[in-house]
Formats: sequence, structure tokens, C-alpha cells
Amino acid sequence: MQKGETTRELIITTSAELFNTKGYNGSSMSDIMETTGLKKGGIYNHFKNKDEIAYAAFDRSYSLVLKRFKDKLALCETSQEKLRAIIEVFQSLLIDPIVKGGCPIFNTAVDAVDVHPKLQQRAKDSVNTLLKYVEIKVEEGKIENEFKTTVDASEFALLLVSSMEGAIMVSRVNGNHHALKSTAAMMNNYITTQLLK
Repeated sequence: MQKGETTRELIITTSAELFNTKGYNGSSMSDIMETTGLKKGGIYNHFKNKDEIAYAAFDRSYSLVLKRFKDKLALCETSQEKLRAIIEVFQSLLIDPIVKGGCPIFNTAVDAVDVHPKLQQRAKDSVNTLLKYVEIKVEEGKIENEFKTTVDASEFALLLVSSMEGAIMVSRVNGNHHALKSTAAMMNNYITTQLLK
């Protein structure tokens, strides 16, 4: 990797953690300079402003979240296994975070709403992609005769993603994993009792 590419990577990875823990508004260019150890000129050689850094940092974090989902689901065969794997990945976003501070999608969504439209749009697109991802797995399960045909895939996707993201937030606030583990158990039970034929 060239020196310029290495520096750009340093800015993106350190800023991703910074934004995910302190938020976009809570992070200044001075904070980015401090965490990277770079001077302002060194940063501006790669990015025009804080916005560009925030976009690159979010895109990187989001791509790593998607990779974790895809890697986990690649090990599954049935739709039921895939849904349970999705629940496991959500748990891992707090227990073994991709970026310090929890789920970067949820954190950015909350941080950017009504404050930063372009960053909010990125978070919105990411959340909707996750919802669609779950919805597709449910529809596949219905086609494969694993799940009841009466199951509303979009409603279940909303329940799963909202519940797990909310549980991550509650667990972070309380400084433990109780809410996350409890919600994961409830969602797994829901799959057993409400989705399976």
C-alpha cells in the first residue's frame, strides 16, 4: 500500500471509531487530528472537509457490517438458520463490535436525523437494506415450505431489526448485555412459535 493510501486508511478507520462513539457533531477536525496524529494539511490532502471524512467512515463501517452478515449467512443452509444467524450478528455488533461504540448504522441514524440530511440518507438506505435483507430470507423460507405462508415478511423484518437495534441501545445505556441477550432469546422463540410450520 502506498504511503498516501495508508494515510487515507488511517483517517477513515480512526474517524469511523471517533464518529461512532462521539457522534458527528461531537467530533471536530481537532479530534480527528488528535486521533490520527496528523496535521490539518495532512488530512486535507485526502479529504475536503469533515463531511467527506464522515461519509467515507460510515461507508467503511457499513461495508464491514454487511460483510459480517454475509460471512455468517454463508455458513447456513436453511432459512431458519439464516434468521437465527442474523440475530447472532446483531448481538455481535455489541459483544464483538466492528467499530467501537456499537452498531454504526443505528448510531449514525440517531446522530444525523434532522441535523445532517446526507448522512441521514446514508443511514436510512442502510437500515432499509437490512430490512429488505431479512424480508428476503423470510420469503425464501416461505417458498421452501419452512415458514407459514401467512407470515408477513416485511412486518417480521421490521420487528427483528427494530427489536435488536433497540436492545443494543438499551444494553449500551445499562452497561451490560442483558437486554440484548433477552431480546435475542425472544426473537429466536418467535421464529420457533410464529414462523415455523
